[in-house]
Amino acid sequence: MNKMTTSARMLLLFTALSTGAYAQQKNVIIKGTVIGDTKGHNRIDMYSRNPDRYDTMTVVNNTFGGETTFDAPYRLLFASQYDTKVRGGYAPQGILIDKPGTYHVVARIDSTGTHYSSVDGAAQQVYAAFSAAFDKVSDANEAALKKKYGPDVIKSLYSKTPNEAAATELEEMEMKAASKLVSQYVSKNPGSYAAAFILQRNSRSLDNKTLAALYERLTPAVKALREGEAVKTELSARKLSSTGSTPADFTLKNEVEKAVKLSDYRGKYLLIDFWASWCGPCRAAFPHMRELYAQYKDKNFEILSISTDRDKAAWLKAAKDENNPWPQAHDDKGEVSKNTFNVQVLPTLFLLDPKGKIIAQKLEGEALDKKLKELLP
Repeated sequence: MNKMTTSARMLLLFTALSTGAYAQQKNVIIKGTVIGDTKGHNRIDMYSRNPDRYDTMTVVNNTFGGETTFDAPYRLLFASQYDTKVRGGYAPQGILIDKPGTYHVVARIDSTGTHYSSVDGAAQQVYAAFSAAFDKVSDANEAALKKKYGPDVIKSLYSKTPNEAAATELEEMEMKAASKLVSQYVSKNPGSYAAAFILQRNSRSLDNKTLAALYERLTPAVKALREGEAVKTELSARKLSSTGSTPADFTLKNEVEKAVKLSDYRGKYLLIDFWASWCGPCRAAFPHMRELYAQYKDKNFEILSISTDRDKAAWLKAAKDENNPWPQAHDDKGEVSKNTFNVQVLPTLFLLDPKGKIIAQKLEGEALDKKLKELLP
């Protein structure tokens, strides 16, 4: 038998060690530390939506840990039993996972709940810096608003009678700040997963030209990520759903699994209403929409409500409870809402003319009333 040379043995050993190390790095390992008192509520949920994964961890001696597989960069979310039981709310927070390995996570409990952070992962550090900068600007915006409208103005925005002027001003300030910070962080980090994540999550604050320019700055590898592809799809959908464009025909199913086609409504003014069972403002708008429907249904006018619920049962129950007298359809995969109409928030309304061309969108309240009165006197 021939003896193995020293160099061959070293090569074999190196290969084995490298293979073993690589195999270990296929997973994401979470090593967590809790700072604060859980008050005996020691469960922390760890999950992600893309891909769909869910696990629970138990806090023991102020530490917790878990392991999950890694296929591609994604956001890993955490939610604590403490927040649910003590604060009465479910407040998930996440960190960006851009590669396999160990991530040390700190769950810090204070008077506002549990806050999660990690010093590991290059993408997470970029995102943490972006979030901190945005929080700083948001605090300054709220301070300016309080100075102008009074110390209770922010609290009033969440009441039944919000200060509409203050709400509009705050939204404009936040959109402007987001646009500036997104441009800054994406431009500086075009090769980071964080850039794709930040751009996709905050695209609503960017106009078409800025979004397209920032997308083009991303590296090919980042463009190929799920979030990069989502931005590409949004850019296409923005063109398709702009006022004056004619959306492509689509087919969805109604409550009894019958086909509903956009082309079925050619020849009528069509109000497309994107909503979901869990969307409070969507359902709060239905009573007035029923009044409008009764007023205009005999004047060449139709409404098509399209639910974006992922849960079909939840949609069916809500549709039955609302009992709206116009056609319903289900877009559980977002193929129409996202890819054709670029729906970013709910509710979102589009008004199409008899030829199928978009003539108005994002109509609410008096704006919708005024537009229908103008078209259908």
